[in-house]
Amino acid sequence: MTDVIIVDEEGRTVIGKAPTSPHDESIGYMESLWEALEYRGIPKSEGREFGKLVETAIYTGTSMLNTVINMSGYKTGILVTRGFENIVSQGRGSQTFIGAQWSEITHMQWRKHRVPLVPSRLARGVTERIDMFGTPVIPMYEDEVRRGARELIVDEQVQAIAIIFLQSYVNPLHEDRAAEICREIMQEVGREVVLEVSNKVAPTMREISRANATVIQAYASDPARKQLYRIEEELVKIGYPHSLKTVLGYGGITNIRYPRLFEAAMSGPVGGLMGARYLGSVMGEENIVCSDVGGTSFDAGTITAGILPIDREPGFQDMYVNVPMLGITSIGAGTGTYIRVDPQTNRIKLGPDSAGGTPGPTFMEAGNTTPTINDVNLLLGILSETNYLGGKVKINKDASYRYFKEKVADPLGLDVYEAAETCLELLNVMMREHLVQSLMVGHDLREYVLLGYGGGGPLHLLGYAGDHPWKAVCTVPHAGGFSAWGGACMDYSHRRHKSVGAVITPDLDDATKLQYLQPIDATWKDLEAELRQELEGEGFRQDQISISRVVYMKYYGQLDDVEVESPVEGLASLEDMNALIESFESLYTRMFTLAAKSGVAAYHVTEVCVIAKVATVKPKLRKFPLADARPADAAFKCVRPVYMRGKWQDADIWEMESLVPGNEIEGLAVIEASNTTLFVPPEWRVRIDEYDIYWLTRKDA
Repeated sequence: MTDVIIVDEEGRTVIGKAPTSPHDESIGYMESLWEALEYRGIPKSEGREFGKLVETAIYTGTSMLNTVINMSGYKTGILVTRGFENIVSQGRGSQTFIGAQWSEITHMQWRKHRVPLVPSRLARGVTERIDMFGTPVIPMYEDEVRRGARELIVDEQVQAIAIIFLQSYVNPLHEDRAAEICREIMQEVGREVVLEVSNKVAPTMREISRANATVIQAYASDPARKQLYRIEEELVKIGYPHSLKTVLGYGGITNIRYPRLFEAAMSGPVGGLMGARYLGSVMGEENIVCSDVGGTSFDAGTITAGILPIDREPGFQDMYVNVPMLGITSIGAGTGTYIRVDPQTNRIKLGPDSAGGTPGPTFMEAGNTTPTINDVNLLLGILSETNYLGGKVKINKDASYRYFKEKVADPLGLDVYEAAETCLELLNVMMREHLVQSLMVGHDLREYVLLGYGGGGPLHLLGYAGDHPWKAVCTVPHAGGFSAWGGACMDYSHRRHKSVGAVITPDLDDATKLQYLQPIDATWKDLEAELRQELEGEGFRQDQISISRVVYMKYYGQLDDVEVESPVEGLASLEDMNALIESFESLYTRMFTLAAKSGVAAYHVTEVCVIAKVATVKPKLRKFPLADARPADAAFKCVRPVYMRGKWQDADIWEMESLVPGNEIEGLAVIEASNTTLFVPPEWRVRIDEYDIYWLTRKDA
C-alpha cells in the first residue's frame, strides 16, 4: 500500500491509503493524496491548488527496489581487478540466506545465488594491484582498460560501467585513472554511458559489498529516478513549487536529484525509526523497540540510549551492500502472509511470501485463492467486514471462510475457527521470537518501550508483546501512516563513510598514540569539505550546515564496533583523544552495561563518518487537555463476537477517531480506525495520554 500523511503546522494529521502502482508510482501516490485531502475536508476539485500550500513533499518508495527485483535497470558492465571478474556473480555464501527462516537456512537445497545484476560476460579484468597500505605494487595496464572499456561501450552497448579495484578505498589512484580512460573512450566513439567508481560510491573495506553497492548505483539509480520525476510532475500540476524530497536509508532526506541515489534503495522502513526517536524525545524515553507490521514483513529495530543503530553492510535483495542504513531486521511475517499446509508433514507453514496489498487477502476477491493472516483476522471477528481501509474496500467474508476451510482447516482436521486462531498465534510467536531471541539478545527488555505501528501493528501488538517484561507497550492512532509521519521528522542530511585503521594500546607513548590517530583527523576534514561543497551546490548556505563527526570504535579484538559521535572537532591533543575515548566508554556501558566494559584499555577504530545536516520544519506533537476516563457515548460503535481462546466472546467495538486523550478502555475490545485496528485482549487495558499516545497495560500490573 502507498500511504500519504499530511501534517499541518499545528501537528494535526490525516492519512490516505491506496494500492501501490509499481509500473507508475505516481498513480498510487496521487490516489492516496486525494484520499488524505478528502479526510481533511478538501474535495478533489479544490485540491488542484493544494500544492501551493505545501512546504515540503517527501516520498519514500520502492522504485529502486522494483528496478532490482524486476531486473529492469541499465545494462551494466564492470572493470575489475584481474582474477575477480566473477566478484558480482559469485558474491558471498551468506548472501544465499539473507532474510531466510531457520528451516530454509539449514536446508541447502533451499539456498541459491541470485541472478547477478552484471553477468560474467560483461566483466573485464584489468591487471593492477594496490596493497592494503595503499601502495601500488602492480602498475595498472592501461591498454587493458582501453580494450575493456571499448568492448563494453561499443561491442556490448552497455548503458553503465562500474569500476571496482581492490583496495581502492585506501588509494583511488588506479580507479580514478581508469575512469579518465573510460571518458576518453566515450569521447572517441561519441557515446556517453553512466560511469561509477567504487572509491566514490563506497570507500570502505569489504570488496564484495563495495562492488555490489557500486553496481546498484550504476544499474538502478537513473531508472529509479524516473519514477521520482513522475511523482514530482504530478505534484507540480497541483501547484507544488519545490523539488520532491526522498528519504535516505540512514535517516535523512535529500533532493531526488541527489547523485548517490543508491543510498535511498532501502529507505522504506526508515521513517518508523526516525518517528520513534522523535516520539521518544517527547515521551522522555531513550530505549525504544520499534516494530512495524505491514502486509508483507515484520520490520524491527532498536533505539538504545537515544542512538539510532546504523548497519553499514545491510542485506538488499540477496546481496550485501556497503550502504549505511538504519539497523532494521525483517522477517516474512505480515497481515498478507500466506497460510499453507505442508503436504509432507501436515503442519501449518506461514509465508515467507505474501499477498501484500495486491492481490491482497482472499476476501478482496482480486485473484488470490491462498488464505492469509488477514483472512484469519476477519474470520475471528477482529477485523470488521464493513471497515476495511475505512470501508472504502468491499470484502467478502464468505470467500475467506471457503478458502480457509478448504486449504487449511480440512487438511488439518480442525474446526475452522480453531485452525484460524492457531495460525494467528503462530504468527505472533514468530514475531515475538524475532524480537526477543534475535533483535534483543544482550539487552534487558525491562529497560525498553515496545512501540507498534504499521497498518497491522496495533492489530498484532499485544500478541507479540506476549508475557515479556517490557518497560511499557504503546502505539499511536496514526500507526498506519507512522513511517510516512516519521519522514517529516527528518533533517536534510548527507553522510559519508570511509574505512580507516587505528589501534591504540596501553603500551604506546602519548606521542605515538596521537600519531596513530592522525588518519582519523585527516579523513574527517576531507569528508567535511566534500559534504559542505555538495550541500552548497544544492543551494544551502554554509551557516545553515551543521557537522557531526563519528568514529566506529570497539575494544581491540571484538567483532562489532559501535557508532560514537565525537565530542571534539579534531584529534590534535591528548585531551581530544581522551574525550573521544571517554565518549566511547560511556556509550558502551549504557548500551551493554558496565559489566561488559573491557579491562584492557586497547581501542580499535575501523571506520569514520561525517554527517552534514540542514534543519527542516518538523511536525509538532500536540499536547491536549485530558478528558474523562470514560469515552463519549458517540465513540462506542457496537458489541461484536470475537473468537478467542477456543470460544466466542463479546468485544466492545470503538471508533478511534472519536476517542480523546484521557480516555481509558478495558479489554476485550477492538478500536477501529480508517487506517488500522487496535485489538485489546481481555487482560489488557488502554490509556490515551496527553500526546494522544495509546499506552497498553495489563490489568493485574
